[in-house]
Amino acid sequence: MTTEWIEASARHGVRKPFRPDSSLRFGLFWPYSRTPIPSALVAQRNPDVMDLGNHVRLAREVEKAGLDFVLLPDGYASGSDDASDIGFQDPSTHGVLWALPLILATERLGVLSTIHTTFVHPVQIARFGGHLDQLSGGRWGWNVVAGNRPVEARLFGFDDVPDHDVRYDMADEVVRVVDQLWANPRAIDHDGMHFHVHGRMRGPRPMARPLLVSAASSARGRSFAAAYCEYLFASITKPADLVEIRADLASKSASIGKTPPPVLLFATVHVREEPGVAVREWEEIEQSLHPSAQKAWAAQLSKATHGGKLNRDYPVMLGTPKEVADQIIDLQRQTGLSGFVLRMPFWAPHEAQLLGLVLAELGRAGHWSPPSTRDWSW
Repeated sequence: MTTEWIEASARHGVRKPFRPDSSLRFGLFWPYSRTPIPSALVAQRNPDVMDLGNHVRLAREVEKAGLDFVLLPDGYASGSDDASDIGFQDPSTHGVLWALPLILATERLGVLSTIHTTFVHPVQIARFGGHLDQLSGGRWGWNVVAGNRPVEARLFGFDDVPDHDVRYDMADEVVRVVDQLWANPRAIDHDGMHFHVHGRMRGPRPMARPLLVSAASSARGRSFAAAYCEYLFASITKPADLVEIRADLASKSASIGKTPPPVLLFATVHVREEPGVAVREWEEIEQSLHPSAQKAWAAQLSKATHGGKLNRDYPVMLGTPKEVADQIIDLQRQTGLSGFVLRMPFWAPHEAQLLGLVLAELGRAGHWSPPSTRDWSW
Protein backbone atom coordinates (compact mmCIF):
# COMPACT_ATOMS: atom_id res chain seq x y z
CA MET A 1 0.00 0.00 0.00
CA THR A 2 2.88 2.39 0.72
CA THR A 3 4.20 1.98 -2.83
CA GLU A 4 0.71 2.67 -4.18
CA TRP A 5 0.53 5.95 -2.23
CA ILE A 6 3.96 7.11 -3.37
CA GLU A 7 3.24 6.33 -7.02
CA ALA A 8 -0.09 8.15 -6.82
CA SER A 9 1.54 11.19 -5.26
CA ALA A 10 4.21 11.34 -7.94
CA ARG A 11 1.65 10.90 -10.71
CA HIS A 12 -1.01 13.30 -9.50
CA GLY A 13 0.86 15.84 -7.40
CA VAL A 14 -0.08 19.15 -9.01
CA ARG A 15 0.18 22.55 -7.33
CA LYS A 16 -3.15 23.65 -5.91
CA PRO A 17 -3.73 27.29 -6.88
CA PHE A 18 -5.45 29.88 -4.71
CA ARG A 19 -8.21 31.29 -6.90
CA PRO A 20 -11.24 32.30 -4.84
CA ASP A 21 -14.39 32.81 -6.88
CA SER A 22 -18.15 32.77 -6.41
CA SER A 23 -18.26 29.02 -5.72
CA LEU A 24 -18.36 28.12 -2.04
CA ARG A 25 -15.29 26.37 -0.68
CA PHE A 26 -15.58 23.49 1.76
CA GLY A 27 -13.08 21.96 4.13
CA LEU A 28 -13.36 19.23 6.74
CA PHE A 29 -12.19 19.79 10.30
CA TRP A 30 -10.26 16.55 10.55
CA PRO A 31 -11.19 14.00 13.24
CA TYR A 32 -8.11 14.29 15.42
CA SER A 33 -9.49 12.24 18.32
CA ARG A 34 -12.12 9.55 18.65
CA THR A 35 -14.78 12.16 19.31
CA PRO A 36 -14.74 15.89 18.38
CA ILE A 37 -17.08 16.71 21.28
CA PRO A 38 -16.99 15.50 24.91
CA SER A 39 -19.40 12.61 24.52
CA ALA A 40 -18.72 8.96 25.31
CA LEU A 41 -21.68 8.05 23.09
CA VAL A 42 -20.05 9.65 20.06
CA ALA A 43 -16.67 8.13 20.95
CA GLN A 44 -18.16 4.64 21.07
CA ARG A 45 -19.68 4.99 17.60
CA ASN A 46 -16.62 6.42 15.90
CA PRO A 47 -13.66 4.51 14.42
CA ASP A 48 -10.33 4.05 16.19
CA VAL A 49 -8.50 7.35 15.77
CA MET A 50 -5.08 5.69 15.94
CA ASP A 51 -5.83 3.31 13.06
CA LEU A 52 -4.26 4.91 10.00
CA GLY A 53 -6.49 2.93 7.64
CA ASN A 54 -9.55 4.73 9.00
CA HIS A 55 -8.02 8.08 8.09
CA VAL A 56 -6.95 6.97 4.62
CA ARG A 57 -10.42 5.68 3.82
CA LEU A 58 -12.02 8.89 5.08
CA ALA A 59 -9.62 11.10 3.10
CA ARG A 60 -10.42 9.30 -0.12
CA GLU A 61 -14.16 9.61 0.46
CA VAL A 62 -13.78 13.31 1.32
CA GLU A 63 -11.97 13.89 -1.96
CA LYS A 64 -14.61 11.95 -3.91
CA ALA A 65 -17.35 13.99 -2.23
CA GLY A 66 -15.86 17.18 -3.66
CA LEU A 67 -14.44 18.95 -0.63
CA ASP A 68 -11.49 21.24 -1.29
CA PHE A 69 -9.29 20.57 1.73
CA VAL A 70 -8.95 19.07 5.18
CA LEU A 71 -7.76 20.97 8.23
CA LEU A 72 -5.68 18.94 10.68
CA PRO A 73 -6.02 20.51 14.14
CA ASP A 74 -3.34 19.99 16.76
CA GLY A 75 -2.63 20.53 20.41
CA TYR A 76 0.11 19.30 22.68
CA ALA A 77 -1.33 18.95 26.18
CA SER A 78 -4.32 17.13 27.60
CA GLY A 79 -6.04 19.36 30.10
CA SER A 80 -8.62 17.00 31.56
CA ASP A 81 -8.48 13.41 32.78
CA ASP A 82 -12.21 13.10 32.20
CA ALA A 83 -11.81 14.20 28.59
CA SER A 84 -9.01 11.71 28.01
CA ASP A 85 -11.00 8.91 29.59
CA ILE A 86 -13.77 9.26 26.98
CA GLY A 87 -11.40 9.75 24.02
CA PHE A 88 -11.92 13.51 23.62
CA GLN A 89 -8.70 15.22 22.47
CA ASP A 90 -6.51 12.40 23.81
CA PRO A 91 -4.99 10.48 22.18
CA SER A 92 -4.93 12.67 19.10
CA THR A 93 -3.33 12.82 15.69
CA HIS A 94 -0.37 15.10 14.94
CA GLY A 95 -1.05 17.99 12.58
CA VAL A 96 2.25 17.61 10.72
CA LEU A 97 2.94 13.88 10.82
CA TRP A 98 -0.59 12.78 9.89
CA ALA A 99 -0.64 15.15 6.93
CA LEU A 100 1.76 12.91 5.01
CA PRO A 101 -0.37 9.74 4.68
CA LEU A 102 -3.41 11.86 3.77
CA ILE A 103 -1.39 13.59 1.06
CA LEU A 104 -0.12 10.31 -0.33
CA ALA A 105 -3.58 8.71 -0.24
CA THR A 106 -5.25 11.48 -2.28
CA GLU A 107 -4.69 13.22 -5.59
CA ARG A 108 -5.99 16.81 -5.44
CA LEU A 109 -7.18 17.32 -1.88
CA GLY A 110 -5.57 20.19 0.01
CA VAL A 111 -4.11 19.36 3.43
CA LEU A 112 -3.63 22.04 6.10
CA SER A 113 -1.44 21.37 9.15
CA THR A 114 -1.92 23.28 12.38
CA ILE A 115 1.40 24.48 13.82
CA HIS A 116 1.66 26.75 16.87
CA THR A 117 4.06 29.67 16.53
CA THR A 118 4.45 30.07 20.30
CA PHE A 119 5.83 26.56 20.77
CA VAL A 120 7.52 25.57 17.48
CA HIS A 121 10.67 27.25 16.17
CA PRO A 122 10.38 28.90 12.73
CA VAL A 123 13.24 26.83 11.28
CA GLN A 124 11.36 23.66 12.18
CA ILE A 125 8.18 25.04 10.60
CA ALA A 126 10.05 26.00 7.44
CA ARG A 127 11.55 22.51 7.21
CA PHE A 128 8.17 20.83 7.72
CA GLY A 129 6.62 23.04 5.07
CA GLY A 130 9.37 22.54 2.52
CA HIS A 131 9.11 18.78 2.68
CA LEU A 132 5.31 18.58 2.79
CA ASP A 133 5.06 20.97 -0.16
CA GLN A 134 7.50 18.79 -2.09
CA LEU A 135 5.76 15.52 -1.24
CA SER A 136 2.29 16.90 -2.00
CA GLY A 137 3.21 18.67 -5.23
CA GLY A 138 1.96 21.93 -3.74
CA ARG A 139 -1.20 20.77 -1.93
CA TRP A 140 -0.04 21.50 1.62
CA GLY A 141 -0.80 24.59 3.69
CA TRP A 142 -0.23 25.93 7.18
CA ASN A 143 -2.90 26.81 9.73
CA VAL A 144 -1.05 29.41 11.79
CA VAL A 145 -2.00 29.28 15.47
CA ALA A 146 -0.57 31.59 18.13
CA GLY A 147 -1.75 29.36 21.01
CA ASN A 148 -3.73 30.41 24.06
CA ARG A 149 -3.87 27.44 26.46
CA PRO A 150 -1.94 27.73 29.73
CA VAL A 151 -1.83 23.92 30.04
CA GLU A 152 0.23 23.79 26.85
CA ALA A 153 2.49 26.63 27.92
CA ARG A 154 3.34 24.73 31.11
CA LEU A 155 4.08 21.60 29.10
CA PHE A 156 6.72 23.58 27.20
CA GLY A 157 8.21 25.08 30.34
CA PHE A 158 6.48 28.47 30.41
CA ASP A 159 4.79 29.70 33.58
CA ASP A 160 1.90 30.85 31.41
CA VAL A 161 1.18 31.75 27.81
CA PRO A 162 2.61 35.12 26.79
CA ASP A 163 0.23 38.07 26.66
CA HIS A 164 -2.19 38.06 23.74
CA ASP A 165 -0.50 40.78 21.66
CA VAL A 166 2.94 39.35 22.42
CA ARG A 167 1.80 36.00 21.01
CA TYR A 168 0.80 37.70 17.77
CA ASP A 169 4.03 39.70 17.69
CA MET A 170 5.78 36.33 17.88
CA ALA A 171 3.52 34.94 15.14
CA ASP A 172 4.34 37.93 12.91
CA GLU A 173 8.03 37.29 13.37
CA VAL A 174 7.75 33.54 12.86
CA VAL A 175 5.96 34.00 9.53
CA ARG A 176 8.54 36.56 8.37
CA VAL A 177 11.38 34.19 9.21
CA VAL A 178 9.66 31.21 7.59
CA ASP A 179 8.99 33.25 4.45
CA GLN A 180 12.66 34.20 4.27
CA LEU A 181 13.78 30.60 4.69
CA TRP A 182 11.31 29.37 2.07
CA ALA A 183 12.19 32.03 -0.48
CA ASN A 184 15.95 32.35 -0.03
CA PRO A 185 18.37 29.61 -1.09
CA ARG A 186 21.17 31.63 0.52
CA ALA A 187 21.93 32.30 4.16
CA ILE A 188 19.62 34.64 6.03
CA ASP A 189 20.43 36.94 8.93
CA HIS A 190 17.52 37.65 11.18
CA ASP A 191 17.81 39.33 14.57
CA GLY A 192 14.35 39.99 15.91
CA MET A 193 12.63 40.52 19.22
CA HIS A 194 11.99 36.80 19.75
CA PHE A 195 14.19 34.86 17.31
CA HIS A 196 17.74 34.95 15.99
CA VAL A 197 18.25 32.94 12.82
CA HIS A 198 21.53 32.96 10.91
CA GLY A 199 22.54 30.63 8.11
CA ARG A 200 21.28 28.65 5.16
CA MET A 201 18.50 26.14 5.64
CA ARG A 202 18.72 22.87 3.77
CA GLY A 203 16.17 22.30 1.02
CA PRO A 204 13.74 21.40 -0.28
CA ARG A 205 11.93 24.71 -0.39
CA PRO A 206 8.36 25.16 -1.55
CA MET A 207 7.90 25.72 -5.29
CA ALA A 208 5.70 28.67 -4.29
CA ARG A 209 4.58 29.99 -0.94
CA PRO A 210 2.16 27.50 0.64
CA LEU A 211 -1.34 28.58 1.56
CA LEU A 212 -1.55 30.18 5.01
CA VAL A 213 -4.77 30.35 7.01
CA SER A 214 -5.70 31.54 10.48
CA ALA A 215 -8.64 31.12 12.83
CA ALA A 216 -7.83 34.27 14.80
CA SER A 217 -10.84 35.88 16.47
CA SER A 218 -9.46 39.07 18.04
CA ALA A 219 -8.87 42.41 16.33
CA ARG A 220 -5.10 41.86 16.61
CA GLY A 221 -5.51 38.38 15.19
CA ARG A 222 -7.48 39.69 12.24
CA SER A 223 -4.69 42.18 11.53
CA PHE A 224 -2.34 39.20 11.41
CA ALA A 225 -4.66 37.33 9.03
CA ALA A 226 -5.02 40.37 6.78
CA ALA A 227 -1.25 40.69 6.52
CA TYR A 228 -0.23 37.07 5.98
CA CYS A 229 -3.13 34.69 5.27
CA GLU A 230 -5.17 33.61 2.26
CA TYR A 231 -8.18 32.61 4.39
CA LEU A 232 -9.62 33.49 7.77
CA PHE A 233 -11.60 30.72 9.49
CA ALA A 234 -14.23 32.22 11.79
CA SER A 235 -16.22 31.00 14.80
CA ILE A 236 -19.28 33.15 15.44
CA THR A 237 -22.39 33.26 17.61
CA LYS A 238 -24.80 34.91 15.13
CA PRO A 239 -24.79 35.93 11.45
CA ALA A 240 -24.17 39.60 12.24
CA ASP A 241 -20.78 38.64 13.72
CA LEU A 242 -19.58 37.49 10.31
CA VAL A 243 -20.71 40.70 8.63
CA GLU A 244 -18.69 42.64 11.22
CA ILE A 245 -15.63 40.40 10.75
CA ARG A 246 -15.67 40.84 6.97
CA ALA A 247 -15.97 44.62 7.31
CA ASP A 248 -13.09 44.73 9.79
CA LEU A 249 -10.92 42.56 7.53
CA ALA A 250 -11.66 44.80 4.58
CA SER A 251 -10.60 47.86 6.57
CA LYS A 252 -7.42 46.28 7.90
CA SER A 253 -6.46 44.94 4.47
CA ALA A 254 -7.07 48.28 2.78
CA SER A 255 -4.78 49.99 5.27
CA ILE A 256 -1.87 47.82 4.10
CA GLY A 257 -2.84 47.74 0.43
CA LYS A 258 -3.99 44.11 0.31
CA THR A 259 -7.11 42.24 -0.70
CA PRO A 260 -8.97 40.95 2.36
CA PRO A 261 -8.83 37.18 2.85
CA PRO A 262 -12.11 35.36 2.23
CA VAL A 263 -13.87 34.11 5.36
CA LEU A 264 -14.83 30.48 5.89
CA LEU A 265 -17.14 29.64 8.76
CA PHE A 266 -16.64 26.81 11.25
CA ALA A 267 -19.90 24.86 11.44
CA THR A 268 -21.07 21.52 12.75
CA VAL A 269 -23.02 19.42 10.27
CA HIS A 270 -24.96 16.19 10.72
CA VAL A 271 -26.70 14.75 7.67
CA ARG A 272 -29.12 11.87 7.33
CA GLU A 273 -31.13 10.92 4.25
CA GLU A 274 -34.37 10.28 6.18
CA PRO A 275 -36.23 13.38 7.45
CA GLY A 276 -36.04 13.95 11.21
CA VAL A 277 -33.26 11.45 11.89
CA ALA A 278 -30.39 13.97 12.06
CA VAL A 279 -32.26 16.14 14.58
CA ARG A 280 -33.16 13.15 16.74
CA GLU A 281 -29.57 11.85 16.75
CA TRP A 282 -28.22 15.30 17.60
CA GLU A 283 -30.56 15.52 20.59
CA GLU A 284 -29.18 12.19 21.79
CA ILE A 285 -25.66 13.55 21.44
CA GLU A 286 -26.47 16.66 23.45
CA GLN A 287 -27.91 14.56 26.24
CA SER A 288 -24.72 12.47 26.36
CA LEU A 289 -22.22 15.32 26.90
CA HIS A 290 -19.85 14.68 29.81
CA PRO A 291 -20.35 17.51 32.38
CA SER A 292 -16.76 18.20 33.49
CA ALA A 293 -15.21 17.57 30.08
CA GLN A 294 -17.87 19.81 28.57
CA LYS A 295 -16.92 22.61 30.97
CA ALA A 296 -13.27 22.50 29.89
CA TRP A 297 -14.34 22.40 26.26
CA ALA A 298 -16.59 25.42 26.70
CA ALA A 299 -13.77 27.45 28.24
CA GLN A 300 -11.53 26.55 25.32
CA LEU A 301 -14.16 27.40 22.70
CA SER A 302 -14.99 30.77 24.24
CA LYS A 303 -11.43 31.94 23.57
CA ALA A 304 -11.79 31.08 19.88
CA THR A 305 -15.18 32.67 19.27
CA HIS A 306 -15.87 36.15 17.98
CA GLY A 307 -16.13 38.59 20.87
CA GLY A 308 -15.21 35.95 23.45
CA LYS A 309 -18.83 34.79 23.58
CA LEU A 310 -19.80 31.14 23.63
CA ASN A 311 -22.57 29.50 21.69
CA ARG A 312 -21.36 26.03 20.80
CA ASP A 313 -24.68 25.32 19.08
CA TYR A 314 -24.21 27.97 16.37
CA PRO A 315 -24.22 27.08 13.64
CA VAL A 316 -25.24 23.44 13.77
CA MET A 317 -26.79 22.35 10.48
CA LEU A 318 -28.99 19.27 10.75
CA GLY A 319 -31.22 17.46 8.32
CA THR A 320 -31.43 15.81 4.94
CA PRO A 321 -28.96 16.82 2.21
CA LYS A 322 -31.54 19.26 0.80
CA GLU A 323 -32.33 20.74 4.23
CA VAL A 324 -28.64 21.26 5.06
CA ALA A 325 -27.98 22.78 1.63
CA ASP A 326 -30.82 25.24 2.20
CA GLN A 327 -29.34 26.22 5.58
CA ILE A 328 -25.96 26.82 3.94
CA ILE A 329 -27.52 28.98 1.23
CA ASP A 330 -29.41 31.01 3.82
CA LEU A 331 -26.23 31.69 5.82
CA GLN A 332 -24.36 32.71 2.70
CA ARG A 333 -27.11 35.18 1.77
CA GLN A 334 -27.09 36.70 5.24
CA THR A 335 -23.34 37.06 5.62
CA GLY A 336 -21.51 36.91 2.29
CA LEU A 337 -19.22 34.16 3.57
CA SER A 338 -17.00 32.26 1.14
CA GLY A 339 -17.40 28.74 2.50
CA PHE A 340 -17.30 26.42 5.49
CA VAL A 341 -14.96 24.30 7.56
CA LEU A 342 -17.29 21.48 8.57
CA ARG A 343 -17.14 19.47 11.77
CA MET A 344 -18.89 16.08 11.81
CA PRO A 345 -19.74 14.38 15.12
CA PHE A 346 -19.39 10.99 13.42
CA TRP A 347 -16.58 10.43 10.94
CA ALA A 348 -16.87 6.99 9.38
CA PRO A 349 -16.27 7.20 5.59
CA HIS A 350 -19.98 7.04 4.69
CA GLU A 351 -20.47 10.36 6.52
CA ALA A 352 -18.32 12.00 3.83
CA GLN A 353 -20.59 10.46 1.19
CA LEU A 354 -23.51 12.28 2.82
CA LEU A 355 -21.58 15.55 2.58
CA GLY A 356 -21.23 14.82 -1.11
CA LEU A 357 -25.03 14.71 -1.39
CA VAL A 358 -25.20 18.16 0.26
CA LEU A 359 -22.68 19.56 -2.24
CA ALA A 360 -24.68 18.08 -5.12
CA GLU A 361 -27.76 19.93 -3.85
CA LEU A 362 -25.75 23.15 -3.67
CA GLY A 363 -24.55 22.57 -7.21
CA ARG A 364 -28.10 22.19 -8.49
CA ALA A 365 -28.97 25.47 -6.75
CA GLY A 366 -26.04 27.24 -8.41
CA HIS A 367 -24.03 27.86 -5.23
CA TRP A 368 -21.23 25.35 -5.74
CA SER A 369 -19.17 23.90 -8.55
CA PRO A 370 -17.00 20.76 -8.35
CA PRO A 371 -13.27 21.32 -7.78
CA SER A 372 -12.51 19.77 -11.19
CA THR A 373 -14.31 22.67 -12.91
CA ARG A 374 -12.18 25.32 -11.18
CA ASP A 375 -8.70 23.85 -11.51
CA TRP A 376 -8.92 22.18 -8.08
CA SER A 377 -8.20 25.58 -6.53
CA TRP A 378 -8.23 26.30 -2.82
